[in-house]
Amino acid sequence: MRYGSFTKRSLIWMAALFASLTLATATSADQITLTNGDIIQGQLNQQTETHVIWNSDSFGTLTIAQEQVASINGEPFGEQPTEVFSNTYNGSLSFTGAYASGNQEREDWDLDSSVEWREGDFRHRSNLNYETHSLNGSSPNTEYALGYGIDWFFQDQWFWSNSVSFGANEERAIDQYYYIGSAIGRQFWESESTALSAETGLLWISEDLEDQTSDRRLTWSWSADYRTRVLNNIELFHSHKIFIALTDLSDSDIRADLGFKVPVVENLFTEIKLEWIYDNQPAADTEKSDSQLTIGVNYSW
Repeated sequence: MRYGSFTKRSLIWMAALFASLTLATATSADQITLTNGDIIQGQLNQQTETHVIWNSDSFGTLTIAQEQVASINGEPFGEQPTEVFSNTYNGSLSFTGAYASGNQEREDWDLDSSVEWREGDFRHRSNLNYETHSLNGSSPNTEYALGYGIDWFFQDQWFWSNSVSFGANEERAIDQYYYIGSAIGRQFWESESTALSAETGLLWISEDLEDQTSDRRLTWSWSADYRTRVLNNIELFHSHKIFIALTDLSDSDIRADLGFKVPVVENLFTEIKLEWIYDNQPAADTEKSDSQLTIGVNYSW
């Protein structure tokens, strides 16, 4: 299902739900067991060759020597340090569809796919999005995006990110666009249950609009990506991107996704997501703000 043109009350409701689920993370914290029998609730922040950095719910950030750690989440802690960032391969596929007939003829389809893999100091990211929306038999408006990025971890949790994306968005009167960006980022933490990263840099935006005009601009960008598991393995996620043109600071874009995934069976989730776009200088005959709520199926591996 997909709904457009949300009221402020809808946005406030989603934000309140996001906040309440976030507060629940304290009840599902990880735990570390020390060799003296002490158990400390919290989350793993970082692991070095000699110490474990642990974010304790009660005592703040603790630096614990590895020889004092017996287990983490019940798993024995070996003598050799476990890599916080190791070779990995994972991805997700989401699908949403809606059809209505009678007083209103409407078709909405939304497909999202992303794949991420890491090899040594390099992390690769790819994504594909395709949407089509039709109302009362009109020609469907389509939106698609294809992107690829690579991150080089040059120092512990610091990385240099480079990305390129290509697509179109008829809903916002953009006939074709491409973005090329470079940024410095930090992976604050990353595990199976939670992750947080942020990056900032420069992004070149090139847009060809349906009214035959073009928009080319160099922007400063800032983005963040956060996910965590709460309650009974419900995954809460939030990501946003902010672009501000360097030649006109009043020209800015904000794009944000907020939602959660509820497990159905292994690797299969019900996904509820709110997407929001705000462009204070949009193409002619389009609104500054767009929002939609989608409820669909997500498969993650």
